[in-house]
Amino acid sequence: MSSQSHKIFYDDQCPLCNKEISHYKRQEHLHKIDWIPISSSGDLIQNHGLSVESLLKRMHAIRSDGVVISGAAVFELIWNSLKPYYFLGRVVTTLKLVPLLEIFYRPFAKWRFKRNSSCSQSCD
Repeated sequence: MSSQSHKIFYDDQCPLCNKEISHYKRQEHLHKIDWIPISSSGDLIQNHGLSVESLLKRMHAIRSDGVVISGAAVFELIWNSLKPYYFLGRVVTTLKLVPLLEIFYRPFAKWRFKRNSSCSQSCD
């Protein structure tokens, strides 16, 4: 693992997202994670060729090696980086479950985007 940190974008205007990320922040980390609030990270977002709208529609991360990932792959990264979730992360990685998780993640992300007023206001 690189000495760089993973950068995980989250919608800091969404109560559901804030609750989940707050939970993750309290966990013991095996790898360094920088939690990046979307609303105040315009330069970082643009520097990686991303848009606020794409970040609000799907969870994104920049792995420590600089590769941008999104969707269920971000959860695999998070789970492999947090001690309490490490076993789950290893199961997902070993059994190559990200495509299956993505099937469930897509409709959830679409629902969250439509329901969250900060999404519709930020993306107009």
